[in-house]
Amino acid sequence: MVAARNEEKCIGDRIRNLLLQDYPEDRFEILVASDASTDGTDEIVRSFEESGIHFLRFDKRMGKSALMVELSKISTGEILVFTDANTQFRTDTVRELIEPFADPSVGCVDGSKQNSLDSITCESIYWRYEQALKALGSRIGAVLGATGAVFAVRRNLYNPPDPARADDFETAVSTRIQGYSCLYNPRAVAAEPTPDDSSQYHRLVRIVSWMMGSAFSLFGKALKRKRYGLALQLITHKILRWNMGVFAIIASIAGILLAVFESPGNPLFLSASVFNIIALAGKAFGDRMPSFLRLPYFFWLMCLASLSGVLKAILSQAASVWDHGAR
Repeated sequence: MVAARNEEKCIGDRIRNLLLQDYPEDRFEILVASDASTDGTDEIVRSFEESGIHFLRFDKRMGKSALMVELSKISTGEILVFTDANTQFRTDTVRELIEPFADPSVGCVDGSKQNSLDSITCESIYWRYEQALKALGSRIGAVLGATGAVFAVRRNLYNPPDPARADDFETAVSTRIQGYSCLYNPRAVAAEPTPDDSSQYHRLVRIVSWMMGSAFSLFGKALKRKRYGLALQLITHKILRWNMGVFAIIASIAGILLAVFESPGNPLFLSASVFNIIALAGKAFGDRMPSFLRLPYFFWLMCLASLSGVLKAILSQAASVWDHGAR
């Protein structure tokens, strides 16, 4: 299932990529929805209808989550595979997503998103850390959430979220609340372009503003169903993590106060100062710095975006529709 909004530059490649999947044609359908696209997206998708593509056009903006719900209504398969318009799968990605469902206790399978298949970037380093956590959680079927570009869920377990909340995160965790496991398969690979810093910031703000509402909703449901381990995981891995900017700011201020009132040589002040200076250098020099040295800058970028997203969630300003930047 693919939701598209003004994706004329990539939707053709996306569909061709899906048609090349190593999966039996009689057990596989591709569904695309257009979110009131105003460019050539609709015409490009319709040109593939002879290949069996199912296409829905909506004249009113609905947002990705709402479009996925509409696509699920016309789907006929037992498994729903979610992906994005600017994503590319390896030829075996769908097969790798589906194979774990041979175990009836599996409710959701998350794949591996790579922002760059050839180069190392700040975000790719972060994703390696995130994927390491997913691999550990997958050992006990406890992956927390899914990657919107590449994941699958049993159709009978799909409980559509509020359109203003995160469909990938909430869909995956809801399967665990229902008593099923959520796994991570690193062999189900998808690639997406690496966004620039501005696009990255706004994307993180939007994601966190979505997920904050989802996290509290899922936390309440987990407690109600006595899934206490899941509830604790939501607090530590999501809610506290999205507020890490608060702790980073407190640590920086504490270091300055210790330097003023105690000693300029205290370890907290020195370590925070070095970290923040490197972050400023990462902002100033950009890609001219090695990726690993830009991690402090990327950390602060994520912190500030997360805090902005949390604020939007508190003020009920989470966006259910948006326009992407230039691909």
